[in-house]
Formats: sequence, structure tokens, C-alpha cells
Amino acid sequence: MRREKIEDRRWRTEDGRFYFPFSIFHFLFSAFCLITLTGCSTEYNLATQQQETLIYGTDKEVSIGEAVSVKMEQQYDIVTDVDVNERAQRVLDRIAAVCDRKDITYFIKVLDKDVLNAVSLPGGYVYIFKGLYDELKTDEQIAGVVAHEVAHITARHAVKRIQNAYGAMILQGLATQSSAKVAQGVNFALISLFSEYSQQDEFEADRLGVKYLKKAGYDPSAMVEVLVKLREDQEKSPAREYSYWRTHPFIPQRISVVNQAITGKMDFKDYLNLMGE
Repeated sequence: MRREKIEDRRWRTEDGRFYFPFSIFHFLFSAFCLITLTGCSTEYNLATQQQETLIYGTDKEVSIGEAVSVKMEQQYDIVTDVDVNERAQRVLDRIAAVCDRKDITYFIKVLDKDVLNAVSLPGGYVYIFKGLYDELKTDEQIAGVVAHEVAHITARHAVKRIQNAYGAMILQGLATQSSAKVAQGVNFALISLFSEYSQQDEFEADRLGVKYLKKAGYDPSAMVEVLVKLREDQEKSPAREYSYWRTHPFIPQRISVVNQAITGKMDFKDYLNLMGE
């Protein structure tokens, strides 16, 4: 009986509250990770040319994309013009035929909203907003947008971000077991990492997009033309308060990356843009 009382006190603080020693918590945390991550697959990604560990396989990725696409199409009307859809599909088919990922089916739709933007979802879904589509004067420019979005899919950027968010929740759970300052530090680090990952995803998608444009027989400089249009629109928009944490890099930086991917070299102006000067 005395031994039980002694061990009971070892699990309590001076004010009588229960606590878990770090070693015990670490064991439970590791066991939790092992259980939740069971079923992870490791495979070589042709797009990124890296061996990658994924929680979500292709089937689950496609299911996620399908579910999100339903929500997307509930929020925005779809352009039903036959010529618009056939043109977009024709461009997508050429890009998909040469991309690094052939294990999924690719879809493209034009959303009826006056916004200069495009988005891709996990599992092969590409959306272009009508505002941007109307600004794209040639098939090459449409291909520049489509190639970039397909590149996000082939590199599995969206799936990795979901995976990172899952890991973030675990880290935040771990942080709550420590002091408030440690928790704040972990949160700050996570913000930094996610900002950097987002920028690197954009740069990688631009480089892969150039590769797909070349292989599909499109002029890759069309991607620069699209970025210039986006920059001009940005310059005409009302001034926004500067934010250090940007989820996307500056457009001049992206132009520099694309120029380097096209020519294989970087001139001084592109270097300054990439450095943020």
C-alpha cells in the first residue's frame, strides 16, 4: 500500500494535479503517430524527382479532389459555352499527355466569375475563372495557366499541404503539453514553414509548367505573358497593406523563375527580382 502511495505522488505536482512525465508522453505521442500513419506509402515522384512518403494514396487523393470540386461547383456557376469548354479541354489534353503523372484523369472547367485566377484541386481538377480566361488571347497563354495548375497536381502540392496541416495539428498538440512560450514558438515556426512551402510550390509549378509547355509544343514564353497580365492587374488594383507573411511570391519573382526555366540562365534583372530588390 505504501508503494502505491509513493508512485501516486510521482504522477502529481505539488498542488495535487496529475501530469505525465515527458518520457511517457513522448511514448504515447510516438505510438499515436505510428497508429495514425499506418498505411503510408513511399514512392518516387517523377515530377519532383524525389522519393516521397504520403499519407494519402492516389485513390484517397482523387476522393478528396472530387469532394472539393462538388463544393467548388456549388459556390460558382460553370460556363456552359461549348466553344470555351472545347478549347480549354483541347489545351488540357495536350498538357496532360506530356505531364509526369498519368495515373489519374484530368478535368477542366471555366468558372463564371470575373476574377483573374485559376486553381487546381487534388486528383486532377483544374479551374480557370472567366475573368482570367477572357484575358488569355491565345491557346499558348491558356496552356501557360493550365500547365502551371497541372504541375501543382503532378507534384502533389495540395496533398502535401493537407499532410503538413495534419502534422501541424500533432505538433500543436505536443506544444500544449509545454509552456506557453514554447507553444508560441512552435506556432511561429509553422507559419514560417508554411509560407516558405507555398512559395516553393509556386516556383516548382512554374518550372514544371515550362517543361510541360515545351514538351506539348507550346511556346513557354506565353507563361511570362500571363504573369505580366497578372502584374498589370495587380498594379491597377487598390493598394493593399504590406504583409510579411505572403502565401504566394511576388509576380516579378515568378517571372524570373520562368525566364530561367526557359533559357537555362538568369540575367541581372531577373536576379534582382528574385532577390526581392
